Amino acid sequence: MAPRKPKADDDAASTTSTDVPSVLKPKTEKAKVEKPKAAKPRAPKKEKLDGEAGAVKEKGKAVKKEKEKDGAAGKGDDGEGKGAKVGKADGGKAEAKDGKEKVKPVTGEEAMELIGNYLKVQNRPYSATEVSLNLHGKVTKTVADKLLKEMEQNCQIKGKASKSGTGGQWVFWAIQDPADSASPEELAAMDTSITTLRDTLPTLKSTLKTQTTKLNTLRSAPTTIELAAAVDRIRHENQAKTEKLRGFKEGSIKTVTREEVEKVEKDLKHWSVKGLARKKAFENLEAVLLDGMSREDIWEKAGIEGDVY
Repeated sequence: MAPRKPKADDDAASTTSTDVPSVLKPKTEKAKVEKPKAAKPRAPKKEKLDGEAGAVKEKGKAVKKEKEKDGAAGKGDDGEGKGAKVGKADGGKAEAKDGKEKVKPVTGEEAMELIGNYLKVQNRPYSATEVSLNLHGKVTKTVADKLLKEMEQNCQIKGKASKSGTGGQWVFWAIQDPADSASPEELAAMDTSITTLRDTLPTLKSTLKTQTTKLNTLRSAPTTIELAAAVDRIRHENQAKTEKLRGFKEGSIKTVTREEVEKVEKDLKHWSVKGLARKKAFENLEAVLLDGMSREDIWEKAGIEGDVY
């Protein structure tokens, strides 16, 4: 059995025993790893959500109303409600994106009737391409070619190849009705009418020329407003000339007599001759002096400025 530890005799012994530091033990706790917290998205405000929801609802209602209007406009006259596509108008026309009207091609009996009426009205042969172009796309080229051949086979119209034996282009025309031909009396009346119109044509041309000349004359003439302005201007000029003439008559303005005018003209002629002679003498003297000096130096020394003739 181990011996017991003796007790301390006094307080000093107890204090010395407590001052001795105890042995430090290493920490065995594991280091904690802190994970970063993810930022939670803020919930949008209730007022904003309510406003956006209301805008979406209003937009949906507007779109629904527009669709209802378009559907009502697209319904046919039969009342079944299976109307044509939205935006189509009567006659098979619809507006394209560029604002131009787009023609809807027709087929079947409607196209056949349209082609037959056109050939009858024009009363001349046409090819399938020409018929399609002249009808402005109401009947496509393929449909026109097919229907024209069917109508020719059914003896509704007549047709013929432009080049026999080589399969050239086909042309078609309406069947002439013998009942439409005029009687001899009607032909005679037509000839009389044509002759009368031809006789009156030169007279009408002459009248047209005369009236055209008159019209051009009237158009070139001044208008009433221009005439009024011209009259006022002439009155002012007349008044000014009258005042000037009054001054001459009363003697307030001195006039020049004919003798004075002749004297002035004579003096002008005399001094013109003198001026030419002086100019010639000056040029001769200048030519002599220019042998050793320049013209600018001579003029500067002589004090000559400008024209001295």
